[in-house]
Amino acid sequence: MTEIALALAMGFFSIMVLTLISMGIDGRASQPTQAVQLTPAESADERTGATAPRPDDLIVLYDGWRFLDTSLKPVDPAALSAGNAGTRIVLAVDPSLPLAEAMAARSRITARNTVVSTLDDAWRAALAQKQESPK
Repeated sequence: MTEIALALAMGFFSIMVLTLISMGIDGRASQPTQAVQLTPAESADERTGATAPRPDDLIVLYDGWRFLDTSLKPVDPAALSAGNAGTRIVLAVDPSLPLAEAMAARSRITARNTVVSTLDDAWRAALAQKQESPK
């Protein structure tokens, strides 16, 4: 008799706990999580996943150590979003850069409209040439 009473008490307790948990969850209060979007869906090429460049894009190169503009001069990543509201920032990173390091570089740019891309061979050659040339 004692075992049956204990089993019934455990069953009722489990039902009570499940009822309390299900009554306490409000589906409207949950917030969707946000993820980094590497390529906007509306301008992506279906075959390659490439994004078409725009004339007003601000291209920023990251070689693993520093942020550079298209003339290979250093830029401050924090100042990029301050003076460029409304323009899209394209952060081009070295393809051999680890993903964690690329995302850390992306997080240093606080602009909302930022696209991460990889450097092509011409930009990689220009960066290598800049590193070799003494200044």
